[in-house]
Amino acid sequence: MNLLLVIGLIILLGTIGGRIFKKLNLPQVTGYIIIGLLLGESFHGFLCGEIMASFAPLLNLALGIIGFMIGAEIRLDRFRRYSKSIYAILFCETLLTFVLVAAGTILVTGKLYMGFILGALASATAPAATYGVLGEYKARGPVTMTTLSIVALDDALALIIYGFASVFARSLIVHDTPSLIKTLAVPLIEIAVSVGIGAIAGIVLHKISIKARERDRILPFALGTIILVVGLALHFKVDPILASMVLGAVVSNLQPADNREMFEVIKRLSPPIFILFFVLVGARLNASIFAQSGVVLLAVVYIVSRSAGKMVGAYIGGKISGARDTVTKYLGFCLFDQAGVAVGLSIAVFTSFSGINDEAKSASILIISIITATTFILQLVAPSMIRYGIKRADEMNRNVTEDDIIDEHKVKDVMGEDFFLIRENNNLHQIIDIMKKSEAYNFPVVDMKGDFIGIILLGEMRDTLYEEQMDSLILAGDLVRDINAVVYAEDDLRMAIDMFRQTGVDYIPVMENRGSRHLVGQLEYKKIADYLMKEVMMRQKGLEI
Repeated sequence: MNLLLVIGLIILLGTIGGRIFKKLNLPQVTGYIIIGLLLGESFHGFLCGEIMASFAPLLNLALGIIGFMIGAEIRLDRFRRYSKSIYAILFCETLLTFVLVAAGTILVTGKLYMGFILGALASATAPAATYGVLGEYKARGPVTMTTLSIVALDDALALIIYGFASVFARSLIVHDTPSLIKTLAVPLIEIAVSVGIGAIAGIVLHKISIKARERDRILPFALGTIILVVGLALHFKVDPILASMVLGAVVSNLQPADNREMFEVIKRLSPPIFILFFVLVGARLNASIFAQSGVVLLAVVYIVSRSAGKMVGAYIGGKISGARDTVTKYLGFCLFDQAGVAVGLSIAVFTSFSGINDEAKSASILIISIITATTFILQLVAPSMIRYGIKRADEMNRNVTEDDIIDEHKVKDVMGEDFFLIRENNNLHQIIDIMKKSEAYNFPVVDMKGDFIGIILLGEMRDTLYEEQMDSLILAGDLVRDINAVVYAEDDLRMAIDMFRQTGVDYIPVMENRGSRHLVGQLEYKKIADYLMKEVMMRQKGLEI
């Protein structure tokens, strides 16, 4: 099948699904996943296994960009401020999740090694959907920052736990005694290689960005480096997300002000890639997995114990470290998502365990079934839980720029409605009396019907003020200045801002509707700029991170 046709359909349908879910006040990420599920083999079958396999490079690129953008949030100055609470929460939520899931699994299956493996897989939190939802709702604040830090770090901790757990599980199956050196070395080597790739690439990218100041070169350098890092990680069979996170963190911490534009460029590029990624994630899920014998009970136990571990662990960690109340109460809601690392490790379990013996093969099939089934549920539930957490913490729509606020407003939302009108037949004395009542610089002039005909500028009145003997002869109609730049009350504010910038004027009259010259308001560039600055400051007030 034509791959470009498939990509186009995925992005268009994913966008439609996301918009529908946004209209329903639900996260767009869930809409992308639902579209993917409907297009996948569970239902329509459009995205079959052969097509899915051809998208592997794009999926890896998406993971790389997600990791890079998460790494950008790992700023050392922030870590110095929050390190105590972050590390306390990280260890509490990760270890408690491991313990609770392991205990629940052992109670249901009676297998100690099953508990070790599923407990280790449950400890990871997927960064992709978490980052996507936080970005969608422009979240900013302590809960958001802590969430991004936790999901950036607990993959590494989950890999360590899995390394230990898998060796012990293997020994329990084959009745062997695991080597302590091997148990410690394997996960630590994988983490070290991932960190090394990301760190070296980050330093190189930073050096290149200093020398290549042309804006049009930022994207190819940054994107090329991300792709290279992902490729090297896959070549060395280490975690590409972790390597990309380190890349983003290194670049972010080396002269962050200089590298800010790089992250903005990648961020503007990422929406269609993210849509493609989440639709394909949904297509990979198999709804029929729930009907398999023995999966339902264990899946329920897994989800309940994992959710409890994340929420209670985050609460305990927050209390121990003295984190803010909002972090203690609501962080757990932001740690539900499961995907990348858990799915990848479940595949690793299937690959490495299925050849040991029949018991190990059956166990590995059950593990990959549980992870697939629970990932399906958690990826549908997690975005709504994240949204609930950041909403309760009052961190939604806080990470905004002036451009974001401009895009939210219509002209009528910000136009000035308290102004003095000058009639075209007003004489000079009447005009001066009106001007004395106002501190404005621009005064709109209307004809006898009340229709707008132009403006009088205070600065252009200086010479006229000396013509006192001509007071009754000089009328407003003689002084009026034509103005072609007009907007309408229902226009987007973006249109007005663009008009200000393109024409260089500092005043634009606002008409009631198209075809009308009835003046209902006015826009002054300085006042709008002040409003936008104050709005940004107000939304971010109290959320210093």
